[in-house]
Amino acid sequence: MTESSRIRLRPWRIPIALTALVFLLQIVESKSALEYRRTAILNGELWRLLTGSLVHLGWVHLFRDIAGLFLIWGLRGHELNERMWLCVLLTSALAVGLGLLIFSPHVTWYVGLSGALFGAFCAGTVAQLREHPRYASGMLLAMTGLIAWTWYAGALPGETAGLGARVVPQAHLYGALGGAAVMLGRSWRTPWRSRAVSQNGDLTAGRISP
Repeated sequence: MTESSRIRLRPWRIPIALTALVFLLQIVESKSALEYRRTAILNGELWRLLTGSLVHLGWVHLFRDIAGLFLIWGLRGHELNERMWLCVLLTSALAVGLGLLIFSPHVTWYVGLSGALFGAFCAGTVAQLREHPRYASGMLLAMTGLIAWTWYAGALPGETAGLGARVVPQAHLYGALGGAAVMLGRSWRTPWRSRAVSQNGDLTAGRISP
């Protein structure tokens, strides 16, 4: 691979690596060992809180989620650096597991990346609020409306075709809240660091001034 190819692919390293991982897990048929399953988690299999987002019902389900991942990355990938994106994806996936466990005890099992993808979409859109407030606000409202619709009215037409299971809107909500939480933490740290740098600069200036 040439240097120019590496440079072009660099912004896509996270979705490419994540795609490779979920494909591998699908090939080795690891769903039963990794899916979110409430009873297993309560019996100590805590890894399922996170890994439930990495396995899928089948290839149709997986391809839909991967298509969503690359679509979101194409639209929002430039908004955050790799470290932040890793934090967003991990936090959103964990928020799905913890949210289902604590707030949705009637959901006994769950699989799929879609909850974490809602978190990624939410985080990337929140990052746009300062420069494009109207557009970003509209996107957030649309996401909220979609979650509300699937929660109260069920899946959109054709959304469950080929999946063999129903959509779990609770997972989408918890994932989105996880992404929002990361951005809230980021916005809190940034002013704090700016103030710390400003104060340190003032002290340094004080030392060197006559």
